Amino acid sequence: MREKSSLNLLRWLAVLGFILWAACPRAKGAERNYLEHSLPSSWDTAEAGFYDADAANAEWWRGFGDPLLDSLIAIGRSNNYDVAMAARRIEIARAQAGAARSAYYPSFSLDAGWSRERVSGLTSAEKGPATTLSSFSGTVNMRWEIDVFGKITAQVREARAQVKVSAAEFAGVGLSVDAEIASTYIGLLVAREQFAVAREHSESQLRILNITKTRHETGLASKLDVAQASTLYYSTIAQIPLLEASIDASVNSLAVLLGVTREDLPAGVLTATRIPSDIPGVGLGVPGDLLQRRPDIVQAEKSIEAAAAALGIARKEYLPSLSVSASAGTQAHNIGDLFSRAGLTYSIAPTISWTIFDGLSRRYNAAEAREQMEIAVDNYNLAILTAVEEVRDAARKYTCTQEYISTLEEVVASSAEEVKLSVDLYKEGLTAFSNVVDAMLNYLSYQNTLVSARGQAIDSLINLYKALGGGWTAGAM
Repeated sequence: MREKSSLNLLRWLAVLGFILWAACPRAKGAERNYLEHSLPSSWDTAEAGFYDADAANAEWWRGFGDPLLDSLIAIGRSNNYDVAMAARRIEIARAQAGAARSAYYPSFSLDAGWSRERVSGLTSAEKGPATTLSSFSGTVNMRWEIDVFGKITAQVREARAQVKVSAAEFAGVGLSVDAEIASTYIGLLVAREQFAVAREHSESQLRILNITKTRHETGLASKLDVAQASTLYYSTIAQIPLLEASIDASVNSLAVLLGVTREDLPAGVLTATRIPSDIPGVGLGVPGDLLQRRPDIVQAEKSIEAAAAALGIARKEYLPSLSVSASAGTQAHNIGDLFSRAGLTYSIAPTISWTIFDGLSRRYNAAEAREQMEIAVDNYNLAILTAVEEVRDAARKYTCTQEYISTLEEVVASSAEEVKLSVDLYKEGLTAFSNVVDAMLNYLSYQNTLVSARGQAIDSLINLYKALGGGWTAGAM
């Protein structure tokens, strides 16, 4: 008889296992490679300033040789509020992972109190006296969901993946803030140098204006020459307030990025003028390095892990859950009897619960989770394609800007010579003053363009470091 009962139990367990296997959807392509496009073996650029070996770019800004920039980025990393909020999101994710792990353990609660109840004597066919019941009680309750089918493990796996997502996000925010501080600082230096150029030109134009006035008073120049010289001078003076506003805006932006007020900025910010001229070489490495260096790619990859874990949770909903509820306590009319053996109470209730039919809700939830994972895969591949494009664009822009600067320097030198010759010829009465005006306007424009191009070159280099991941690695995240 005992052997027959054991055989029936085994049969029921086999049937239960088959039903669970049939009801639970299987993961398709669990070992799939999520990279849908093969990365190039090397960067298709061999311009000067780049080399194939990977560079130690974790602190790329130090290559510019500007101690003030070094200190600004150090302050920004400590005080920037975007970085601080990203760090707090990591702590939130860690707390959520801890909460998920706590489900492995039973929960306990304690109840204690006193109750008094009067029961009517007129509720039955025969009348009787009313009775009054009163008692003191104390109970310890326990509930424990046993992770037989791995549902809690799946929830913990998702929570841990979210921690990795938050860590990669933190690295991305830090990289963006570093680049933004450097770019804003370079923009400040560009505006200051353009301000200096405008002041220098206004002084020379004022001297030309005085010369035309003197020549007009002596009858050697017309009133038109004076008007043209005056227009040239005041058009340059008019640019100065706008440049001052641009300088102030850059200083204020730096203060926000550094998480301080303008008054608390390092003193050098208010006086720095030199655009870095020592441009470091950049190690591009190989395109495959982006998979570990770029925080956004790492974040997208970890998001796939989190989405896959969420899909696992949705699949676990098809399985039953096993829990144990228990309580132990004491109850007595007199408080002095609470700890007597006769007042002891307890209960224990192992429970297995299994949803047989829910209107296909679980299937829809699993389908939604799978689509969310596919979205994460698409986002991962988009991040990779975008990263490759950004590296190529930034590298190409940097090399082209360098060529542009080299040509502009020749143009500026020629324009300066043109100004000198036109002024000398005008003084000798051999050319019209309009030629002087044109030459000086061109000279000012070319000088401003050259200053702006130097700033663009450094800015494109900053973008290149950012596109390469700035030296961040998956291990550091």
